[in-house]
Amino acid sequence: MAKIVLVGAGSHVFSRHLITDILSYPELRDSTITLVDIAKEPLDLITAFARKLVKQNKFNTRIESTTDRREALDGADYVIITIQAGGRRPMQADREVTLKYGVDQGNMDTMGPGGVFYGSRHVPVILDICHDMEELCPDAWLMNYTNPMSIITWAINDYTRIKAVGLC
Repeated sequence: MAKIVLVGAGSHVFSRHLITDILSYPELRDSTITLVDIAKEPLDLITAFARKLVKQNKFNTRIESTTDRREALDGADYVIITIQAGGRRPMQADREVTLKYGVDQGNMDTMGPGGVFYGSRHVPVILDICHDMEELCPDAWLMNYTNPMSIITWAINDYTRIKAVGLC
């Protein structure tokens, strides 16, 4: 039975889809899915959704939920990261700053000045998660969905011993 940890599970749209996708594979239905987020209220909503999905479909999946990242990572086989460091406010500031200097970015969380700003906020947080993984689940695979995916995955591969892939 695999232990799958979703870091940043409080995202009410992305996490719902991700949990549904994971459970669409019969091979993963005997897993433990541990949901972790720093925001308790959205985490509780996603946890309730996941438990309802498991119960309605009579899966053997165990759903755990915590705001303690280290507790969640302990013994994980797979870690999926979907965080937004700082929430929406810094991303809005990124957009305003780039527009002020004449750079109108359509997809500013992946490239250009906005992508660099976004990456500079996310890389330190994700490297902290990876350092916890090196201690608590050193053999786990990390799947990163957080943008800018290429910058973050490069940092993980260069500055940690974690096995990681970037997904988009």
